[in-house]
Amino acid sequence: MVKADDQDSTRERIVKAAGELIVEAGWADVTTRQISERAGVNNALIHYYFGSKDDLLLEAARVAFASEVEGPFSTLTGAESVAEALHRFFSWLGTLESDSSSMIISMEAAHRAIRDERVADFLEGIWSQAFERLASLIAQGQASGELREDLDPLGVAIALGAMLDGLFLYRLVAPGFNIDGAVAVVDALIESLTKGQQP
Repeated sequence: MVKADDQDSTRERIVKAAGELIVEAGWADVTTRQISERAGVNNALIHYYFGSKDDLLLEAARVAFASEVEGPFSTLTGAESVAEALHRFFSWLGTLESDSSSMIISMEAAHRAIRDERVADFLEGIWSQAFERLASLIAQGQASGELREDLDPLGVAIALGAMLDGLFLYRLVAPGFNIDGAVAVVDALIESLTKGQQP
């Protein structure tokens, strides 16, 4: 009988192998044979644990996105204002390596989502959760009197999140771009959201 810890280890190896191969070969070109060889397992175990290759690749993307999404949010702890929190949120991009696996898997998933409804639904869920967390931060700033109250928190969150995603993509294809300059512009925009200012 296979122990639960052994099962977890096998699943983790398979997911890790799938993520590595998405980075190396691209989402569409990964095969279950490649994954099983990389993970050192029988090909049948992929179907046993995940059902299909598509389910496995979604799980690999989920693991990558969990790390990616948590990255900028982890910077918010200890911020003394919403403006400072958002500055940290965007500055986080400068800490990323342009060839990091999470960045590449994210872009591969976004590309796949154009033609794959399941991947599109998955990404929508991930982004919705992130937008809701950001909207909560905006609402806190409004409740404390720091931010203007006439703007919809979710609308602000989606606009800021879209900017982060755009900068994220640009960081991937142009790793040498001036992130500090971009963050300064975002800071000016955030300043316009404070009470008494107009965008």
